[in-house]
Amino acid sequence: MGIKLKDLLRESSGFFKQDTGPKRWGIKWKEKYTEFEKATNKKLKEADIPEFSTKAESIEYEMNKIQKGVRISEREPGKFRARWSYVRRPLSPTDWKASLKLVMDAGGKIDKDWTRNDYEANYEREEPAEWVPSIYFTL
Repeated sequence: MGIKLKDLLRESSGFFKQDTGPKRWGIKWKEKYTEFEKATNKKLKEADIPEFSTKAESIEYEMNKIQKGVRISEREPGKFRARWSYVRRPLSPTDWKASLKLVMDAGGKIDKDWTRNDYEANYEREEPAEWVPSIYFTL
């Protein structure tokens, strides 16, 4: 008996096959792809949008896309303040209008008495600013 073509193909089939990596059951919770799939296929993309527990957190995330450095704090139940503490100037008019529109689109009501796009430095430069751009709103 001689070597047959089917025997050669059976032996060499393992040589040409690409390793598929770990099986799907090895994926961590909430991950879409295995580490092997991510490393070998650059076209795979996972959404990099975090999940938020409150509407204020999602507003803060979107405002940081417009102008970095905003922090939103809840002053009283349902009343919030968005503040750019480390900005050393007023926000640009386009950024300010986009931030106001973002709050209104999320169903917020802006307190026009307290909301200001001003920057007032402290007399002593080491101290925090007297006033920074801030938006007061309710949800």
